[in-house]
Amino acid sequence: MDTPCNVTALEAQTQMNSTIYHLVKLVSMCVGCTLNTFLSVPLLLAITRSPSLLRHTRFLLLTHLLCCDNLQLLLWTIKAVILISNQGIPVAQCMVFCAATQTCSLVDLFLSTALAVDRCVAVKWPLRYDLLVRPQRKRAAVAAIWTLSFTVGCVALSMGLNTLQVNAFLPRCRPLILAPCLSGTSALLLFCTVVTAVVLPACYLTILGCYFLLCWDIRDGPLCAKRACVTLTLQAAQILLYSVPVILDSYLIPGYLHCDGLDIAATITYNLGISLIPVVYGYRSRELQQRMLQAAHRTQVNNQS
Repeated sequence: MDTPCNVTALEAQTQMNSTIYHLVKLVSMCVGCTLNTFLSVPLLLAITRSPSLLRHTRFLLLTHLLCCDNLQLLLWTIKAVILISNQGIPVAQCMVFCAATQTCSLVDLFLSTALAVDRCVAVKWPLRYDLLVRPQRKRAAVAAIWTLSFTVGCVALSMGLNTLQVNAFLPRCRPLILAPCLSGTSALLLFCTVVTAVVLPACYLTILGCYFLLCWDIRDGPLCAKRACVTLTLQAAQILLYSVPVILDSYLIPGYLHCDGLDIAATITYNLGISLIPVVYGYRSRELQQRMLQAAHRTQVNNQS
């Protein structure tokens, strides 16, 4: 059964010392944010400095995906700093952070799905690709992804704030602990359940379908297909590592299942899944590799001159 929204009852759910818990979370988020920034910045510079690359759908989607991931990690890091500084966080403030990070998660999931579909269309129907994926459709799809995700996040946040019982001081900031502090949560839980039950399976099934279609196409291909197999395997691992923490950090999980150790493990898994995105979708691209080598060569020539 759910725990009442009072400080004593909420503190009884914690299994670790709060200082140690928040310190571990902060260190893991700082490492993840630094690593992801270090991997993403060269890719973003290479893509944005080359208009010809931005005309490709996969690089346009990758740019938004990297920006979204860095924004999400920044939000997680700010939340960790607030928690370790104050040894807790007000419910309303926690709800804002949860809504913002879950909005970024939706954007990330939609962009990953769009990337999978784009690669599948490009490989299976190369002659029809330019006809199916026009510039207007690319920009409209990206705008729709951000708008839809932002709208869902705002609706969930407004529902939560309207059902807020008391702005207590939470020792942790997760939907598992946050839910008991909301009165009449049926509307919020129904909304989150519908979104989760519709969006997540639809995206994952689409990605899985594209994955198997590509695997089927390259099963009897030439030796160069081994590179595609490695890329597809890394993409599957990235989606899996990223998805488990997203599901665990939803309102669908009962509050009594909260576990500090599981939360830390999910955070580390999430950081690993995020960090794989630039490796899988960026550094394995021959075009981006060539552009970054050219940029490094120009920089070296300029320094010598």
